[in-house]
Amino acid sequence: MSLTATILLIYAACLAGTIASPARSQDDHPQDDRASEGPGTRRLLAALLVPALALLAGLQAPPARAGEAAPRIVSGPATVIDGATLDLGGRRLRLYGMDAPDLDQTCSDGHERDYSCGRAAAAALTARIGGESVTCELREADGSATALCRRDGEDLAAWMVANGYAIADRSAPAAYEAQDRRAWGRRVGLWSGVFEIPADRRRMRRASASL
Repeated sequence: MSLTATILLIYAACLAGTIASPARSQDDHPQDDRASEGPGTRRLLAALLVPALALLAGLQAPPARAGEAAPRIVSGPATVIDGATLDLGGRRLRLYGMDAPDLDQTCSDGHERDYSCGRAAAAALTARIGGESVTCELREADGSATALCRRDGEDLAAWMVANGYAIADRSAPAAYEAQDRRAWGRRVGLWSGVFEIPADRRRMRRASASL
């Protein structure tokens, strides 16, 4: 219990005791003291007691913040759809804060040899999960089914970005930028060669398809 709540509780108890105490006798106190203990005084003390108890009850059970919702957590075996997407219990979730090449995307390595970077990303994520249970915190504030997913407490998106299999999502504020810079500095994964930004590649393909 907080200090404020304790003080209020003591205050309420004192008021209750004063109200319930018997009137003092004429022999113990002068006439003017007896007059001060009339019905008006008791009504005043009772009026003070009610808001004190109400405030104490409010401290004991604070209301939930407006618009605040408890995060939804799902867990279980996960199937990798691609380097950025999991199927968890029949629901497809994209890993929040990162982006990975699509399965059909091709990149070039450090020796200018083409390879399927999309399939490499999916294979890396599959190997990292390794058949273990995955726990995901759903994030749907933006209307998309994204989630922060962990395996044994390890952030899967952070691991993918740090090892160059994915990049930080530029639309997610400050998400995994440090891991992105580390992977670029080490020239690992996508950063070892040449690749298209996955989101830009999708945008270009949609524009071409609409012509």
